[in-house]
Amino acid sequence: MKMAHYKSPEVGQEISCVMKGMEESVFLNKKLLIRLIETTLKKFKFKLLKTSFHVFQPNGLTLIILLAESHLAIHTYPEHNSLYFNLYSCRGPKDAELVFEEIKKKLKPREIIYFKKEEIPITN
Repeated sequence: MKMAHYKSPEVGQEISCVMKGMEESVFLNKKLLIRLIETTLKKFKFKLLKTSFHVFQPNGLTLIILLAESHLAIHTYPEHNSLYFNLYSCRGPKDAELVFEEIKKKLKPREIIYFKKEEIPITN
């Protein structure tokens, strides 16, 4: 059986931000936060390879999801009511943006105090 040859697009997309001012439940229910992120990635047809996380005491979380298309990382700062979000996708120039907008809509941050959205050329 011959395997299909995959060729990535010429441009990937990275989105990084700090979201601030979410409801306390975002930080208290870590399983719900992880499920929300995984469900959103699957909704937009990302292939999840591995989810890894660490829970800090009393209440923090670092989450890394390895994707066939690259990665998503989140680190929470419950003491500051904020989280850092980073997603890189080499699948296409707008895929990361769709995931980010959906997660932002679900988490409902009052503000985003840092935001970077870049299209990154993969080829010369």
